[in-house]
Amino acid sequence: MNSAVRVETRVWTAILAIRTRSLFGPATSLALASHRSGSSDVQRPAASGPRTDESGRGGRDDPATGLAPRDARVWLRLHRVGAWNPEIVTPRLLEGAAPEEILASLAPHGSGRVEMTPGALGGRDLDADLVRLEALDVRVLPRLNSGYPERLAALLDAPSVLLVRGDVSSLDTFGVAIVGARAATQSARQTARRLARELASRDVTIISGLARGVDAAAHRGALEAGGRTIGVLACGPDRIYPPEHRELAREICERGAIVSEMPVGTPPRRAHFPLRNRLISGLSVAVIVVEARRRSGSLITVRHALNQGREVFVVPGSVEGPFAAGTNQLLREGARPIRNARDVLEDLGLDAFGSGAAGVARPSSGCEPVSAADSESDSPVGRVVSLLKEGPLSRDALSVRLALDPGTLAQALLELELANRVVQDRDGRLQLNWA
Repeated sequence: MNSAVRVETRVWTAILAIRTRSLFGPATSLALASHRSGSSDVQRPAASGPRTDESGRGGRDDPATGLAPRDARVWLRLHRVGAWNPEIVTPRLLEGAAPEEILASLAPHGSGRVEMTPGALGGRDLDADLVRLEALDVRVLPRLNSGYPERLAALLDAPSVLLVRGDVSSLDTFGVAIVGARAATQSARQTARRLARELASRDVTIISGLARGVDAAAHRGALEAGGRTIGVLACGPDRIYPPEHRELAREICERGAIVSEMPVGTPPRRAHFPLRNRLISGLSVAVIVVEARRRSGSLITVRHALNQGREVFVVPGSVEGPFAAGTNQLLREGARPIRNARDVLEDLGLDAFGSGAAGVARPSSGCEPVSAADSESDSPVGRVVSLLKEGPLSRDALSVRLALDPGTLAQALLELELANRVVQDRDGRLQLNWA
């Protein structure tokens, strides 16, 4: 093993240990894990930093299509250096730092706090990468671009740059993830395909990882319904894994998108998949697990979903054999069992018979718990109430979106909770008391 490979191996070991250390501890029930969750309903906070434009800060800002690679050179350079350190790069961007400033601080002669990615270690030629990206019609979506998906932007470790093939706008649609075993049983594949087909026909975007087994079945079910589907890669956008899914990936690009947070040329490796899984759940409002063994990678997606405040649904499996041991354990820990798409839609508060995902159910009865003081939109209490009218949010999401200091937010929430105007849901999110 040469020195470059040894360095890269040590980097990946360290990154995986840091980024996934909360995912492999002792088993924790869904009820307990939900207290650490964020919100699937959070909106992207208004960035205080610079937007991408034509002034050399990253190219033209197009909400619908992102940036052409040639217009995003500085973002691609930043991507190659800091792609696996979004928890360091993204806050700097939101604080107003230019990509060039962040690059200077991450350079080998700088702070030394951030490891180089494999692309940077390998000394890849940026111009060659640009040619490759343009040949694949890849769009570059920086974190500050107004087309960046809102649910993903709310994550603390949101990627600083996404590389997208296909329809960029599909990333910001109402999506449900369907995940499960690669070596899935025929019954599981059929169930995943049926669920995806039914949900896609209701205007729900199907999100998965383009893997063998359940993932591929879910993508195909959505395509059969003429719906949208998104494949999230555990490698660079120029590589499709597994290779036999190249044609499937092409079809997905026509009806949705293929997305990656990893630089061009990044190969699929075992360490990449847990990182990829957080994007699958992050883009979704809910995650459905169709079949999983006790140590399945799908359970990592579930843990990410819980930390992000997403709903978790499970298709019950046979108690005979190991194939559904993981999913059945999730049911014991409190996940919601489902039989069909109707169960999912009803549990998400959508009209299973109406116009599809566009019709979000509102509380059917009760008056709004808003007093005269609450209606003062400029007060902290009024601002909290106005935001919670849009739906439940975590305390972290409220703090980010309202730009309130922790003390002011805590005081406002205390007043609302003492007045029984705000209650905490079982997943840790706060919502208005409609009773």
